[in-house]
Amino acid sequence: MDSHQAYIQDLKSYMKAKLEQEVTGVKFNGETDPAKSLYTVLNVSFPEMEMADMLLFNLDIAGISASGGSACSSGTDIGSHVLTAIGANPDRPSVRFSFSKNNTKDEVDYTVAKLKELCLVSA
Repeated sequence: MDSHQAYIQDLKSYMKAKLEQEVTGVKFNGETDPAKSLYTVLNVSFPEMEMADMLLFNLDIAGISASGGSACSSGTDIGSHVLTAIGANPDRPSVRFSFSKNNTKDEVDYTVAKLKELCLVSA
């Protein structure tokens, strides 16, 4: 279990670093310090974009599974009360990425490249 947790935490940290390098204006919702956050989830706030409501759809089309908002707002059309409580900007699309032992750095690289492309298209 410890080796799985370490692997998954490494993937999460890797994705956070890649997003900071590749996507201008990206922010993270909630705590990202490995000692203070859930190692399997990264909630990302992207820059305001014209087609924000299409971000998850476009990720899905690209074969990337992700969720909008927070887990507490899953399946609802209203904004996440959790993201509101932590001060997340409601005008910025938020996407929740989950990681497991079955994910790879190649998948993270693909996801970040697709996100960079989508954010540039909307800019």
